[in-house]
Amino acid sequence: MYEVLVPIDFSEESVIALEYGIALANHLNANLRVIHVKCNTVILPFFAEENAKYRLDHNVDMWAKELYEKYKSRYKVKNGYFDYKIREGNVIKEITNQAKYGDSSVLVVATHNNKKESKWLGSDAYRLVSHSPCPVVVVNKRMKLKYDIKSIVVPVDYSIASRKKVPAVTGMAYLFDAKVHVVGLKSSDLKWMNDEMSVFVKQVKEYITKNAHANVESDQIAGREFAKNLMDYADKVDADMLTVHVHHSNNPFVRLFQPFTNELVNNSLKPVLVIPTKD
Repeated sequence: MYEVLVPIDFSEESVIALEYGIALANHLNANLRVIHVKCNTVILPFFAEENAKYRLDHNVDMWAKELYEKYKSRYKVKNGYFDYKIREGNVIKEITNQAKYGDSSVLVVATHNNKKESKWLGSDAYRLVSHSPCPVVVVNKRMKLKYDIKSIVVPVDYSIASRKKVPAVTGMAYLFDAKVHVVGLKSSDLKWMNDEMSVFVKQVKEYITKNAHANVESDQIAGREFAKNLMDYADKVDADMLTVHVHHSNNPFVRLFQPFTNELVNNSLKPVLVIPTKD
């Protein structure tokens, strides 16, 4: 049985992630687990304004129980479980360990979109997806979320890693019976490189069509502002989700910062499914 894992810090953004995670778990017929990691930073819960005791008593166990009670009725999976875990320590390490040892199928996380941090260092959401052992769906409060995923955009570049995410995307398309847009990202005017990109796009399109039995369209877009161009394309085709990979390389500098993925994670107005790939 699938498991959806949702990290929360009790902020408005993380509650949006929880709502999306519940909808995803319901569709996938999956178990649902919420995790909070105690650390030095305390964010008052979104429901603190309604009750003074939450502002006075920083009891995260009580906050987690309150959140569980508020949302448990939305979880509809027969014979599934919806529970929560409280851990303490390094946030990224504790969440990724829970995902690994709990055999999570997918994480749903929220980004707070601190633009200064996002541009120069990579956001907390990016640091989490860059270490996650499983796919991660990233959402934020600026998004107009659609819980029924009917259209997915899959970018393909010249790297092998960008095509390694395709089986996972194919599975998502199959589970949601979603239309897929395969988009080649061209960065050169050289004919041989454009011909090579056309071959990559065709291969991906054929693979998804065969294995997901999905309606697949393909296109290519040019320019070096890859993230912006892809987000504009997703708007044009009214996609419900963007996909991207984060490569877990033996080269530590590759994992440290991948600007294209980081920019999508922090700026997209549509959910981003980030899929880990390996050498």
